[in-house]
Amino acid sequence: MEQDQLFERLWCGAAPMEEWTQAVSNTAITAVAENIVTIHSTYFCGSVTAIRTSAGLLLVDTANAALAGQTLAAIRRWDDSPVHTIIYTHGHVDHTGGIKVIDEEADARGLARPRIIAHRDVPRRMERYKMTQGFNSVVQGQQFNYPNYTYPVGQRQPDQVYDDTLSLMIGGERLELFHGRGETDDATFVWLPERGVLVSGDFVIWMFPNVGNPRKVQRYAAEWAESLRRMQTLKPEVLIPGHGPVIFGAARAGQVLDDGATLLESLVGQTLALMNRGCTLDEVLRSVSAPAELLAKPYLLPEYDDPEFVVRAIWHLYGGWFDGNPAHLKPAHAAELAAELAALAGGADRLAMRAAALAEGGQTRLAAHLAEFAAGAAPDDKRVQATRAQVLEHCMEQETSLMGRAFLAVYQRDAKARAAG
Repeated sequence: MEQDQLFERLWCGAAPMEEWTQAVSNTAITAVAENIVTIHSTYFCGSVTAIRTSAGLLLVDTANAALAGQTLAAIRRWDDSPVHTIIYTHGHVDHTGGIKVIDEEADARGLARPRIIAHRDVPRRMERYKMTQGFNSVVQGQQFNYPNYTYPVGQRQPDQVYDDTLSLMIGGERLELFHGRGETDDATFVWLPERGVLVSGDFVIWMFPNVGNPRKVQRYAAEWAESLRRMQTLKPEVLIPGHGPVIFGAARAGQVLDDGATLLESLVGQTLALMNRGCTLDEVLRSVSAPAELLAKPYLLPEYDDPEFVVRAIWHLYGGWFDGNPAHLKPAHAAELAAELAALAGGADRLAMRAAALAEGGQTRLAAHLAEFAAGAAPDDKRVQATRAQVLEHCMEQETSLMGRAFLAVYQRDAKARAAG
């Protein structure tokens, strides 16, 4: 009953997602349908759906490595059958990282390890993570302020892969797997046609679509929308998101899918229209706006990603990295440019003072430029770095997305450390 009441408050916007995360922090089980449950542990860890079949348990995703043990323990309180099959909805570690714990349990019980099924591009993603482990460690460590973080690699790869669709019959349960590109290029959503249950993976995340992350590989807004439309045609009675609570009822499930698709279609359509007119990236960024009535929906709030980041991703997908400014084609070394501007301004301290004044007046975008130029011109000047830290604090205060604040915080920490000397 309490979980139902919290869902209604989330649905109408009276409760923030942080409240739901706190409520499920010790793991919570949602009864989805007969022989189907979904296990939640925290918003930032992917949900796990367990389906009881005559062949054993079928799991959609595995949680991350840190929460896999308590997730499996929750499943075991519900059913002690062997895990027969696992479906990865995509290759992100918060959905695949729990496989080690599941395999270890099978080994300890003297059972065969479960078969893993995923899209054909999941193994390629896992190999890419090995090649870029150092970079991913830096990025994730910066974004979440984890000192000395090591990005986990080496999750067990799929035993069976598919291309566009795959029909399965496992222990009397019929499933349809569909591939789509959205947050990743290897994504799967799972449809149980006889149950009316749709497991969306990260195509639905109870937040504005995470399709513009500044420090991640290319993401696919238009195809994300296409996948949501494809889901809509299935008319699900129950929608299980990759993150966040389960959505019951055809009307609500359809509304979430339609709103998400409409929002992305709007951003893609506006961006492409301007690109086709020959606009620069700067002109596009200043002109495109997401429909305010959709951004206000509790399940589309831009609290993690940001519509402006998504526009940049759309531009990059269709237009490459050049933004239309000739100075950016082969730009000057950042330190040289900073030194020249500081000389013109009468010194790095003058640039820093102006940056501080602009930030105080709410012009944080312009202030950030000047603060970085000042710091680039005088990287060892403690006063300049202290001012830079103050400017970035103002930028963080005005930033609505968690991702934007996290990356700004990286450079604020750097400025504070340099100021302290």
